Amino acid sequence: MHPDSSSFTALNISGSAVPEWMGNFTLSAQPNTDLWRKPPHNDTSTAPILYTSLRNPFICAEVTVSADWQLEWDQAGLVIFAGAPPGRIDGSRPLPPSSNTQQPPQQQQEQQQPQPRSAPPPAYRPPEPAPKWVKLGLEFRNNECHATSVCATSDGADWAMTALPPTRARRADLRVKMERIGYALWLWYEDDHDGWKKLREVTWFFWGVESKAVRVGVYASRPANLGASLYERQHGGPRVTQRNLVVEFEGLEIF
Repeated sequence: MHPDSSSFTALNISGSAVPEWMGNFTLSAQPNTDLWRKPPHNDTSTAPILYTSLRNPFICAEVTVSADWQLEWDQAGLVIFAGAPPGRIDGSRPLPPSSNTQQPPQQQQEQQQPQPRSAPPPAYRPPEPAPKWVKLGLEFRNNECHATSVCATSDGADWAMTALPPTRARRADLRVKMERIGYALWLWYEDDHDGWKKLREVTWFFWGVESKAVRVGVYASRPANLGASLYERQHGGPRVTQRNLVVEFEGLEIF
């Protein structure tokens, strides 16, 4: 069952990019776009993403991605967040008060009055850890397609790639799946001959996570930073459509 497009939010792209039908659609990723994290809290969140908040506990999600992969690290697939996506503030957590906010005169006078010596200091509230997330998909590396995954915690992210069978390494499409098993998130890709192959098991993903905090969707990115050639600079630069990675998503299912 394809998800309802009205429940999706667009990140790093116009809201009009949300398609009316989620069964078959495209995302366009400009150069120098990525979803990545390095310690201590250096998030790169520029990749076009379409995601939805679930009403029921997450079970699984799958989609087929395909594109004219050309540049090193071109990639696309599924992404799941435990908490608000990078760059978004969780609506359940209020923003801290601004220091420029005007307060009523009476409240200002009360704050200016000296506090008793016995009053304890304000309680220290450590910053909340960055939300964890996982992305899974197809990545173009060394002129071949690979199954790829990235797992991010508050400390940073790792990156893993798996070579596909020779019959698939030159193909431009791949179907991937995320599945919840207990507290773990299992990552799969589909092989024509052997069916679903397990790529990875993220044992900790759902531990301590409320179901309502889970958001899942799709992403596309072109991390390569393209510079215009001398000919292109002399003739107005490359056209946007020639520089963007256009990914087709087919058969998106989220349960």
